[in-house]
Amino acid sequence: METIDQAAFVFQTDSEIVKTVFEQQDNILIEYNNQNNLDIKQCVIYFSSNNIYYPNTEEVFKKRIVDKNRYEWYETRINNSAKHIFIRDIKKQWYLGGINSTLNSIDKLANFLKKETQGYSVITVGSSAGGYAAVLFGSLLKAEKIYSFNGQFELHSLLSSSSEAIDPIIFRERKNPDITKYYSIKPYIRKPENIFYFCSTKSSWDSNQLLHIKSIPLNKIKFRTGHHGIPFLKTSLPLVLNMTVDKLTKLSISTHIPFIFSLNIEGLSAFNNLLKIIWAKKFSKR
Repeated sequence: METIDQAAFVFQTDSEIVKTVFEQQDNILIEYNNQNNLDIKQCVIYFSSNNIYYPNTEEVFKKRIVDKNRYEWYETRINNSAKHIFIRDIKKQWYLGGINSTLNSIDKLANFLKKETQGYSVITVGSSAGGYAAVLFGSLLKAEKIYSFNGQFELHSLLSSSSEAIDPIIFRERKNPDITKYYSIKPYIRKPENIFYFCSTKSSWDSNQLLHIKSIPLNKIKFRTGHHGIPFLKTSLPLVLNMTVDKLTKLSISTHIPFIFSLNIEGLSAFNNLLKIIWAKKFSKR
């Protein structure tokens, strides 16, 4: 059996438990809405982020992935959709190595999703690395609506700001053109008007990502916050995900303050939701 130099060992790509799940599980979950009154044949693809488990330990991985079989967005769905596809990259590398031993590349995964969504209108959803995937695969699938919450548009900068210990595939494949062609997804964007990019203007990384696509006229919905990921109260997500295109487009007119945004979306219940979040954080620290 080939041994791995401990200096180069990275849990999320080299540990036996991750490799076993990658080999033996699909890491994709497909569910159908069997309601007979659905007029629209719509499929939504939800991409998990690199926060699918953390920290990168066997204990946490086993609890989140093996025992709970966790997929982000599972409890937050777009209404009136006939088909829901949940996907996770357990190696946490922007889906560059695919999601399992069969669909082990972006190209193979894209071809699989094209077959699964044939005959459906497509919506893609994701945050951070999941937002990167939502834009990339959504563009390849010609999705009619793409939600990216602080997703990345380029990965080249990680070669100077990160390390192999954190992002192993980014570094190990940096000379592989089949992989590096996706280090910037800007060339794959064909219909920017279909992309709704929620971005945090006070986050340095997210601000740099915004600069990368500055010239592309996608819908940039800006928030005055340094919080990466969802830039407003997560309790507002179901309402945002089910907004009409007209309402979403209008959100890009101004820069938002997170809580005020949620207050306008949720009404007074936003206060209660904020208090619950504050209480939960205090309780978790005890």
